Amino acid sequence: MVQFEMAREIVYGTWESSVQKLPAYLGAIQKYNPGTIVEWKHKGLQASTGKYVMGYVFWAFKPCIDGFQFCRNVISVDGTHLYTHKLLIAAAMDGNQQVLPLAFAVVDEETYPSWKWFLQQLSRHVIRGRRGMCLISDRHAGLIKAVREGPDFVSPHGVHRYCLRHVCYNFNNTIKNVVLKDLCWQAGSEYQLRKFNRIMDEIKKQDVKAFAYLDAINKEKWTASHDGGWRCGILTINMSECINGVLKGARRLSVSALVEITLERTVHYFHVRAMKGQKMLQNNQLWTDFACKMFISWQQKAVEHTVTKYSHAQQSASVVTRRQGRHGMNTHVVKIANRECSCGKWNQFGIPCSHAQKVCGAYNISAASMVKDYYDVMAYNNTYSKHFEPVQSEDYWDDPNFQLVHDPTIRTVTRPGRNQTTRIHNEMDWRQTRARQEAQQQQGDYSIQENVP
Repeated sequence: MVQFEMAREIVYGTWESSVQKLPAYLGAIQKYNPGTIVEWKHKGLQASTGKYVMGYVFWAFKPCIDGFQFCRNVISVDGTHLYTHKLLIAAAMDGNQQVLPLAFAVVDEETYPSWKWFLQQLSRHVIRGRRGMCLISDRHAGLIKAVREGPDFVSPHGVHRYCLRHVCYNFNNTIKNVVLKDLCWQAGSEYQLRKFNRIMDEIKKQDVKAFAYLDAINKEKWTASHDGGWRCGILTINMSECINGVLKGARRLSVSALVEITLERTVHYFHVRAMKGQKMLQNNQLWTDFACKMFISWQQKAVEHTVTKYSHAQQSASVVTRRQGRHGMNTHVVKIANRECSCGKWNQFGIPCSHAQKVCGAYNISAASMVKDYYDVMAYNNTYSKHFEPVQSEDYWDDPNFQLVHDPTIRTVTRPGRNQTTRIHNEMDWRQTRARQEAQQQQGDYSIQENVP
C-alpha cells in the first residue's frame, strides 16, 4: 500500500498539489472546449495564504449537455468514494441503452447541502427548464430532502423514483431473507398490476412483516406497475457502467487526474458511439440496435395472438395470448389512440409491445410509426454528433483568477490494509447465490423469472 501511494504521488502528485492545479486544469478544458461548465463553491479564504479552501466543484462537458437533448427524460444520480472526498455523478441513457455521463462533482461528503448544490447545478446547466423529468436515485436522506426542495423532480414538473436494487438491498437488510429479496425485485420489476399483486400476496403469505415493509413505501416510487411510464423501463440508477467504465482505476488518484480520466473516457465513448451510429445509418436502420431487437422480438410474438376489435374511435381491442404450457391465454386491452396496453410494456419502453403490434395490424396502422423518437438512428447520431478538442500542455494554460488549497481538516492519509480493486463494488453486487438456492429448495418451487441483483 505504501509503495502504491508513493508511485501514485510520483506520477500524479499529492492530493494537495493536485487541488492547487485543479482551477488551471478545468480552466484549460473550458478554453479548448467552449461551453464546458465548471462551478465552484469554496469553504472560505485561508487567512494565512489568502487562498480559497476547496469545498465543491462541478463540471459538465458541452457535448454531453447537447447530446442529452436527444435522450429520454430520465436522469440517474449516484455517489461513490474517492481517495479523500466523494464523487457525485449524473447520467442519462441514450437510445441504444448506453449510459451517457452528464455531470460530475467532487464534494467532501454526501450530505443534504452537497446534494442540494449538485442538483441545483444540474438543473441550471443540464436540464435547463426541460419538463417531464424523472430522477432515479437511492434513498439517501439528504438526497431525498434536496429533491423535494427543487422544482425539476416534483409534481407537476417531474417525478422522483427509487432505484429498485437499493430498495431490494434495504429490504434484505431488514428482513434477511434472500428468497423474499428475490420476490421484492420481481414485484418491483413487474409491469402488470395483476402480477404485481400476485407476487405481493406471496410475500405476505411468507412473511407479514416483509409485506408491511414494502407496502409502506409509495408504490409509485419503486414499482414499474405503478410508475405511470416515467422511468422509460429503467429500474435502477444503472451507474455501474458509468462508474466502472469512466472511473476504473481512478478512485485513489488525485483530483486533477480524476477529472482528466472523466474527460478521456467520455471522449472515448463519443468516438466509439459516433462510429457505431454511422454504421447503423449505412445499414439503413430505422432505430438503434436495442430498439430494433425489442421491436422485432415483439413482432414475432404478435403472430400468435388473437385480436377482437372494439372501438374504431379509440382503435381499441382485446388481445388473447397463445397458451404455452402453464402460461398464456391472458387477455390484454390495447388502445392505440392512447398508446397504451394493459401489459404496461408499451407505456414503459416507448416501443409497441406484441399486443399493440397485433392490434395495429388489425386496424391497418403502422406500429413502426409509434416507436419513440429517442430510439431513432438520427437521434442516436445527434447524441454523439458534437466533438471534443484536446487540451494543450500546461505551458498554454491560462492563470486562474483564484488559488485553491485542500481543506486541512480532511485527512489525506488512508488506513493501512490490503490494496483495493479498481472496480467500484458495493454490497448489491453480491448475489448470495448459494444461500438463495438453499432457501428456495427449502421453501418450494415459487420460481423467480427475472434476473435479480
